[in-house]
Amino acid sequence: MRVLWLASWYPNPYDRFNGDFIQRHARALSQFIPLDVIHVVQLGSEKQTSKGMVTHVNGNLNEFVSSFDYKPWGIKWLDKIRYNLAYQWHYDSLLEKYVSQYGAPDLLHVHVPIKAGIIAKKKAAIWEIDYVVLEHSSLYDSAAVDNFYKRSNYFRKHSREIFKGAKAVLTVSAAIGKKIQNLFELPAVQVLHNVVDTNAFRYIPTARPGVFRWLHVSTLYPLKNVQGIIEAFSKLNEQRKDWELVIVGPPSPSLQQQVAALQLEDKVLFTGEIAYEEVAGQMQEASAFVLFSKHENFPCVIIESLCCGLPVVSSNVGGVPEAVNDSNGILVEPGNTDALTKVLNTMMDNYNQYDREQIAKEAAARYSYEVIGMQLVQLYGRLMENR
Repeated sequence: MRVLWLASWYPNPYDRFNGDFIQRHARALSQFIPLDVIHVVQLGSEKQTSKGMVTHVNGNLNEFVSSFDYKPWGIKWLDKIRYNLAYQWHYDSLLEKYVSQYGAPDLLHVHVPIKAGIIAKKKAAIWEIDYVVLEHSSLYDSAAVDNFYKRSNYFRKHSREIFKGAKAVLTVSAAIGKKIQNLFELPAVQVLHNVVDTNAFRYIPTARPGVFRWLHVSTLYPLKNVQGIIEAFSKLNEQRKDWELVIVGPPSPSLQQQVAALQLEDKVLFTGEIAYEEVAGQMQEASAFVLFSKHENFPCVIIESLCCGLPVVSSNVGGVPEAVNDSNGILVEPGNTDALTKVLNTMMDNYNQYDREQIAKEAAARYSYEVIGMQLVQLYGRLMENR
């Protein structure tokens, strides 16, 4: 079986963290079967000056990341049309070269429908093969600023066609899967959770710091509501001092100013952006993890924390309740900073009830490369048998 992934998001020279969770899915699958991934960089109608292909070969995994020249004319509607045409022409030429070298694949797998799904739908018809779609985005949640219902007619029309034409539709959480199933009137949507590199993210018994160390890891975008986290910890500071908060990610000046204004510089530490492997080290040295997002699909940081044995406090959004339960964390209403302060206190007061080693063991049994990779192999096998 030769499977070709067309990924709308993927790490690339412009953004090394773009869709890195898709890359981890790819590494998980490539432990079992050969896999090729093609990603064409999407910068919208912005100027793109780099052209060429970056190829990585790692065992069974071949990654082809390509970009093309594009210069906008300054007419917004026309530039969108020109860009979409340039993207599709470039993708077509890449796939022609791919097929001439390797032959047509047995199956196409799209990650995030727009824009790679447009290519997959067309090529699957030409090559007379099936394609599947895995959606990673939470844009079907009305809480998202750029949610599906606010997108252009082009975006909504093609999304519907791509989902309708797929042999199987998957998403990383049942919560978002249900929204997709209802929105597009699909017979079924299957769940394939995100995956964790448990060689790095694993439980290591270490001496806890002198104070309770909370950890938050994210892009620190507004949807993560880090401002709300800091506000909740400011309220916590009025009640107790036996804590510290480490925030991993690129902080905005406004977040740094908020910490200074609340006089929390000695309690809240910004590390800035760090390497993926260093995130594991931060989790292994922390006491608990906190996430307060406005919306999510199935956040990787939650399951990475669990694989390190960290109990989690999170807003009750998207697929988070599919991972967090009474044995490994506490859920809180999104946006309610008073409630967040209360559960932070509750976890600290009842921390001994959490079995960190057991939390890590149960999470690894659900989210490891071996488990998720084999789920994909079995899915592909069923699809090929039913052709």
